[in-house]
Amino acid sequence: MSRQTNPKAADRKGGLRPERFMALVTFRQIRYFIAVAESGKVSAAAAMLGISPSVVTEAVSDLETLSRMKLFQRQPRGLDLTYEGHRFLAHCRNILSAVEGANHALSRPDSEMEGTLRLATTITVAGYFLAPLLSRFQNTFPNIQVQVVEEKRLDVESGLIAGRYDLALMLVSNLSHRQRLLSHTLVHSMRRLWLPPKHPLLNQEIITLVDVANLPYIQLVIDDAEATTGAYWRAHNLQPNIIIRTESVEAIRSLIAFRQGVTILSDMMYRPWSLEGSRIEVREVAANIPTMNTGLVWSRARELNAEARAFIDFCRIEYDSGRLEVRRNMPIERE
Repeated sequence: MSRQTNPKAADRKGGLRPERFMALVTFRQIRYFIAVAESGKVSAAAAMLGISPSVVTEAVSDLETLSRMKLFQRQPRGLDLTYEGHRFLAHCRNILSAVEGANHALSRPDSEMEGTLRLATTITVAGYFLAPLLSRFQNTFPNIQVQVVEEKRLDVESGLIAGRYDLALMLVSNLSHRQRLLSHTLVHSMRRLWLPPKHPLLNQEIITLVDVANLPYIQLVIDDAEATTGAYWRAHNLQPNIIIRTESVEAIRSLIAFRQGVTILSDMMYRPWSLEGSRIEVREVAANIPTMNTGLVWSRARELNAEARAFIDFCRIEYDSGRLEVRRNMPIERE
């Protein structure tokens, strides 16, 4: 049963006064709301959190009661955030990030720690995310030897479950074994349309998937990119006109620069120039396209060693504090 609010605590706009809202909302409700927003389904959020779906439903219902706002729109395929839900989600992520940052700042591991960390990663993360984070970690923890292995996503997941790896830095938005793995998202990277200069769509104020469907499309196939692409296109009852499939992001950049097609890829992989020095433009698409989330993954059943905990804490601190800034959702080292 949802918690009832006091009408006298409401402000003129119909919501609770800020002090009352802060007094009644719990971190647990915020965490459950984020899980539902990111998974799009109560059942998936509950499985990820390891709790009953009814508990998640109650937490979301309580938040809607307290805020007097509809946070989700029920759809046949799951739940979509409303406009108010999207705004609330951004604040919720900031709240949890701040609390986690404060907690880990108080328990930061000793930089003199010695040992070995077996870190797995996938090709996308290794190519576009790993280097600055690994460099800063090794500067802070020079006595921890990091053994990095690049494998396909399913092999990384099975390696974590079997204990071959202590930790993985990978895409967390497409995990297969969510019930056997735990994860922490570091970056939510938006997917946008890549196209050549002077393309006609650049003159449009709003670009839709219908616009993109009429164009030759270049499909990336690494890290389950094609499956993810197909899912959101099907959700809009559309399909891209795929003319080329490739594992090379650099090939995609060159093909777009030479006006052979367009693509939708994440900001984490975006660079404004092809290898030939030609410009690549990027624009948002007016559609519900999921973000590409990158983070840390480890086994639910295995206890983390000290080196893995140090890496997790370090990554959280780096991104929560802004020492590794995400500019257009790409990791940039700050001096």
